Amino acid sequence: MSLLLQKIATKHVKTLIIKYEPCVLVISNRKLNIVPSFYDGEQDPAPKFFTPNVQNLLKRLTRPDFTKVFRKRNNQGLHALKTPKYKFLTKEELELEIAKANEKADVLLQIPPVLKIHKPIDEVLSRDPALIGYDTSKYLFTDITFGIANEERIIIERDTDGTLRSCDHDIRKKLNQVYFPITGRKIREPHMFSDEEKFHNLLDRGEYEFVLDRACIQYEPDEPIFQKITSITYQHVDNNKCYNTLRSTRHFGSMTFYLTWHQSIDNLMLEIIQSGFIREAVLLAALRHDVHNDVREGTAAQSLAQEIFTTPLLLSKLERLTEEDIQLDSKCIQCIEKYIVSNSTIKSQHELALQGFKEDFQHLSELRKGLEKAHGNV
Repeated sequence: MSLLLQKIATKHVKTLIIKYEPCVLVISNRKLNIVPSFYDGEQDPAPKFFTPNVQNLLKRLTRPDFTKVFRKRNNQGLHALKTPKYKFLTKEELELEIAKANEKADVLLQIPPVLKIHKPIDEVLSRDPALIGYDTSKYLFTDITFGIANEERIIIERDTDGTLRSCDHDIRKKLNQVYFPITGRKIREPHMFSDEEKFHNLLDRGEYEFVLDRACIQYEPDEPIFQKITSITYQHVDNNKCYNTLRSTRHFGSMTFYLTWHQSIDNLMLEIIQSGFIREAVLLAALRHDVHNDVREGTAAQSLAQEIFTTPLLLSKLERLTEEDIQLDSKCIQCIEKYIVSNSTIKSQHELALQGFKEDFQHLSELRKGLEKAHGNV
């Protein structure tokens, strides 16, 4: 029986009934109940996404941790890792190396662009009925001049009926890949995307970053298939609350913008509050106001976000509070309280999570006052 099950698994049979006396074994292939959402409405998300303020909010919400950003990755097909070098540095040299590391981190955390789905190309250049029946195949013509962007390259086709037209996006992409190949991109669609069972298995295993990295290589951000794959992946992360899997990666900003654009940030907001990052909750509220302009105290949240940008990035909950931390976090608590009343769709869960944070915050505030009193500073 085990050998039979292995064969079934390799063939991806959707439904199979095995009669095995005295019982009947039913094997069913499950599917994800996720409906993908696209950037295909009247409003173009690109102008919102590329504004400096939205970019700053997304980068800060990514919470970049260098231990994860520069972690070892699977280097199959790449050059072997170099032996690390250890140096004795002065303070100035150390600051210079830290600045270089920050620049490298910015490159690695560059958020994939968010664009509206492209429109089909239906441009007829000429019609020549005299060529009807000349051949049974189409003729494709490509400008292979170096230095021209693939989006601007002239690629046309001559149909069998004599019509000369500009090629659609799919053909343009394949011909560009033939003459100017992009490393890692395949002309044929990878099985991990064409086979739904394999794609779903990857999501169930939590291989979100691998899926999104592969999608960014294989597709362009304005392709429907790219937005379908990323949409399903983002929703799978959101449904399972696996945000830390993508945090400190280049895809967390794209996922956050996707959830914000489709007004589905409640679970993410809940996770942030429960984790004790009340300042990030304010940043998320400010992001929603930047995108939709529907937060009642949105202007106050945006002003508070600018104040948060001046503070150091927090990778974990504060165990000790300064007077400045107490004042800032008190403002953040008030801001989130107003957000929950006006914009939350799961008010009870948000209020319960915020209450837990307020209790911890009150405990740390009293601890600070006790320490100051013990040292005679009060």
